[in-house]
Amino acid sequence: MAEERRGRKGAGWSTAVQAIVNRLFVYGTLRAGQAARSLIADHVVSAEPATARGRMFALPDGYPGFMPGPDGRVVGELMTLSDLAAAFALLDAYEGEEFQRALQEVELGDGRVLWAWCYVLASPELAEEGEPIPGGDWDAHLRGGN
Repeated sequence: MAEERRGRKGAGWSTAVQAIVNRLFVYGTLRAGQAARSLIADHVVSAEPATARGRMFALPDGYPGFMPGPDGRVVGELMTLSDLAAAFALLDAYEGEEFQRALQEVELGDGRVLWAWCYVLASPELAEEGEPIPGGDWDAHLRGGN
């Protein structure tokens, strides 16, 4: 009570409305039809095509990495997830130290722009180890399209 009279607020207090982001943008091995999709399949409520601004790199170990930025466009899917704590525990372990989970703006086919979680390369040095994928589409890259 004394804290509130002096203008102080308790831990966790915010003046803004906080929304829970339950969306994940995936661009590589977690996309439909790819090797790791089964890892989180039970947590996927829905998925639709989407893109994000940035560049994609084919890393030496055989998977892609994403560096957000104003140049380029990366093709992927926007998933809505259930049970975020369980899903992110699996995903964080799968992605490892080379990737960090960050919020990114994602554009849907109808032009809507939404915020979503995305696993991006943890440092620019990791991108330098890879080969740029000009079209930003991992599926097309695997088929020899770019």
